[in-house]
Amino acid sequence: MKALGVLRRGMQTLLGWTGERGTLLACCGMCGGATSNKVQPGFGLLFDIDGVLVRGKTPIPAAKKAFQKLVDSRGQFLVPVVFVTNAGNCLRQKKANQLSHILGVHISPDQVMLSHSPLRMFRKYHDKCVLVSGQGPVLDIAKNLGFQKVVSIDMLREHFPLLDMVDHNRRPRLPSSPIVNLPRVEAIILFGEPVRWETNLQLIIDVLLTNGSLGNAYETCLSTHLPLLACNMDLMWMAEAQSPRFGHGMFLVCLENIYRKITGREVQYEALMGKPSELTYHYAEYMIREQAAVRGWKSPVRTLYAIGDNLMTDIYGANLYNRYLEERGRTRQTAVQPQHHQDAVLWSQGCPFGPVPHGTGTHSSGCRGRCGTHLPTGELSLY
Repeated sequence: MKALGVLRRGMQTLLGWTGERGTLLACCGMCGGATSNKVQPGFGLLFDIDGVLVRGKTPIPAAKKAFQKLVDSRGQFLVPVVFVTNAGNCLRQKKANQLSHILGVHISPDQVMLSHSPLRMFRKYHDKCVLVSGQGPVLDIAKNLGFQKVVSIDMLREHFPLLDMVDHNRRPRLPSSPIVNLPRVEAIILFGEPVRWETNLQLIIDVLLTNGSLGNAYETCLSTHLPLLACNMDLMWMAEAQSPRFGHGMFLVCLENIYRKITGREVQYEALMGKPSELTYHYAEYMIREQAAVRGWKSPVRTLYAIGDNLMTDIYGANLYNRYLEERGRTRQTAVQPQHHQDAVLWSQGCPFGPVPHGTGTHSSGCRGRCGTHLPTGELSLY
């Protein structure tokens, strides 16, 4: 509540000042010197989109008015702003264009963070053959993130037509032999909920239980499975309907339960990203600092304010990352050896913005039923 009060007072000052906006920030103590007119903000803003700026495709009326107060007369932002969303079915440019239209201010793709944006860090997988699941231009999304060898669920169906048998109308009319010119799948990336859940669930399980070689029979005795990276853990999300709708977290629950039923073991995630993971907020902080550097703001960004509508994604995630920052600060003060950064070495080679938060690497599956989001087991309550 103390942090909420600080944010409320800060935003009241920022949005309620009636004078010149550049002068406002100087008077708030965010400039390098008392006599400088150049804006030097010491904080950044992280905005959720669905439920905060829009509801489904309908803009929230106050959002456009509020954002007019965050830009100067030239339309440039007075503070670094990043839009952090668990959506992941499009490219950043498309989402930036949508936000620009909704808010009436220019939004750059560099201000947009989708649930899959941190995958840019996972360079150890960029040259491997990865299977991608989701909807929208999944192949373009994967290649834009740096992945060079990408296979989609539709490509698997085309090459192995006998594997997708739930829909009788889509079954092959004549027996066919699998075409084996597809490379072996080496990792699986789950961008978001697909359209045909039964098809994606079937083929993802096939890949996991054949160790990436779909022409083989199941190997249920395998002690491990291929690396699995999942984006967007929302069990449900708010659209125009009166009640929340199923999200990608619900798809993950289905996948985990099927895998457990067949093998008796838990799904192991190489990484879970999207709010509320610490990894997402870590990458958002990097984007805020990059934005400040591009604008030439020399004052260090000391505070991040996360604005969202979901207690168990937006607020929980921000508090989880705040705990990580506090722990990192104590670790530095006591000069403890950073053994908790081993995850970063495992799957984030060449990370451009420092140590990755502990706990964002390998996870077993698990779901806290009361929280509205899919989380690794054993997390603490932070709300």
